[in-house]
Amino acid sequence: MLKEDREVPETPAKHNRKGIPLLPFDTFAGSGSDIEGINFDIIEERYEIPLFDGMQVDFLIPVRGSSMYPKYSSGDVVACRLIDELLFVQWNKVYVLDTISQGVIMKRLKKGKTDDVLICKSDNEKYDPFEIPLNDIRKIALVIGVIRLE
Repeated sequence: MLKEDREVPETPAKHNRKGIPLLPFDTFAGSGSDIEGINFDIIEERYEIPLFDGMQVDFLIPVRGSSMYPKYSSGDVVACRLIDELLFVQWNKVYVLDTISQGVIMKRLKKGKTDDVLICKSDNEKYDPFEIPLNDIRKIALVIGVIRLE
């Protein structure tokens, strides 16, 4: 894992910088952070990770909290691919959601009882599943990999 230089180009364009941007906040159940509106091209902290070569990885984001334990631990960094349409959600996979009501959260998604909600499930059984309205979701990204330090 190599940290790229921190020089910001004068006219950023999509994918003109090497490395995967590390978003400057954590995923957790809370507020104050959002993915929507971030210009990924001006994020300075970037990493080249050979394992993710050939995969479409849009960003990295640190994990905080224990709701997704044991699969993901606080301190892990997850690699994510933005999803343009909720039609492409794969049930029972883990996603990072940018929500209006709870900020950025990471949960396993399941089909809701109605078409206008999703069920967000934690891997840690100490946390109850909850429903989130589709209109509360600003951005959604599939978790496609994890980096963990012992």
